[in-house]
Amino acid sequence: MGPSISVIIPVYNKEEYVARTLHSVLDQTPPNLEILIVDDASTDRSLERVAEFDDPRIRVLRRDTPGPGGYAARNLGIRQATGEWIAFLDADDCWRPDHLENALDMAEQNPEVPIISAARLDQFGSQQRLDPFSQHFIAHGPQRLYLADYIKQARQGRRAMQTNTLLIRRAALFSHELFPEGRTARSGDLYAWITLLARLKVMVWSPHIAATSYRDVIGVSRTSTPTIQLFQEMVEELAPHVSRDEHALVRGAANQLIKYAWIEKKKKRMALPLFGLPSAFFWKGHVRYCLKWSLISMVPITLLEAVHRRFLAK
Repeated sequence: MGPSISVIIPVYNKEEYVARTLHSVLDQTPPNLEILIVDDASTDRSLERVAEFDDPRIRVLRRDTPGPGGYAARNLGIRQATGEWIAFLDADDCWRPDHLENALDMAEQNPEVPIISAARLDQFGSQQRLDPFSQHFIAHGPQRLYLADYIKQARQGRRAMQTNTLLIRRAALFSHELFPEGRTARSGDLYAWITLLARLKVMVWSPHIAATSYRDVIGVSRTSTPTIQLFQEMVEELAPHVSRDEHALVRGAANQLIKYAWIEKKKKRMALPLFGLPSAFFWKGHVRYCLKWSLISMVPITLLEAVHRRFLAK
């Protein structure tokens, strides 16, 4: 039957979309699936939609309290998973029918690699486009990436790992708490991917299109903000697991994520200390970046937004 795969789908008030998501999983070619629906204390009819599927591979897990970002739900799924591989899918997105078959083929060609990723289509209304990493690399075939490669691409807006496209070898996981539950309401996946590759060392990206992500669906991630402290803690947590040069890259990645978190908070008009951004940065080895954004942080957000709108108009 081939390797077994545990598919983890966190569900919070997705009655309009979860059937489409489940159909895309059940349409996969590999039959040896365990489908873990993790209900994150939904208040709509999501579980009624799930109950319409009469398939013994589907198992429902329940949480009493919703967790922002689905991080706690995914971690619960990891703890309950029994498959050789673990995959994730958001309850409002869907897979291409040949995704798992292609991903397992790539895993078979790279038996020592614990992480397989792939391309993603982002859909905005009727418009579709490849994610930035795929736009850049899909014509060049499979890509083997180490931590340094991933961070260098991610800092240019090209992330080779995305929730809906990953397969992770379960035996390689170092913790059942891959996602930072209780530590942030948003962007915890960005923390998780850097942590994952820092610990597992290598991944392979496959040039097949794995999933469609519907970017016009409003969820928690659109209404909340990332936590600056999470990315500061990431630097300390990974220090024992990476080389000195890799740790410098992790600090640079953390600075970019800290800046991103600060901008998101300012856009929502949250009150922040005047020198909050400079004091949050890791300056060693990144003085120019930290100085530039420290100076920008002193500019009123309304002026920054006006400049941004003018730039886009051109």
